[in-house]
Amino acid sequence: MADWRLELNGHMIEDLSGTTFYKVTFPEFWEVAYREKNAFYQMIERYAKSHVESSNKGHEFLEGERIRHFWHEHCDLCYEKAMTDINCTFFVTDDLRHWICEKCFTDYKEQFNWHEKSAEELYSKI
Repeated sequence: MADWRLELNGHMIEDLSGTTFYKVTFPEFWEVAYREKNAFYQMIERYAKSHVESSNKGHEFLEGERIRHFWHEHCDLCYEKAMTDINCTFFVTDDLRHWICEKCFTDYKEQFNWHEKSAEELYSKI
């Protein structure tokens, strides 16, 4: 029986063959991003400011750590949701564009020859 995750997203996932993914766990990944104001934090900040500016709502969320509520992402395969304030583990590319949940990563890492590195190795890149 075919796997619905690959039927819907297999074409995009095949492009990620041989890719290195970094294992990140929330909320710890967010806590480091907020403390260091790294590229992940900056990505959320840009999005949040743009959203507030275009909607003229939510200014109070731009202050301090509350900015975290502007971000969430979905697994590229099964659409499981990653959020900065819930306990979850995801695998992400170093450009922060592709997110794979822990279950899908485990299910497909061999098939797509994915490589795993730690979040600590990602921090030095972002």
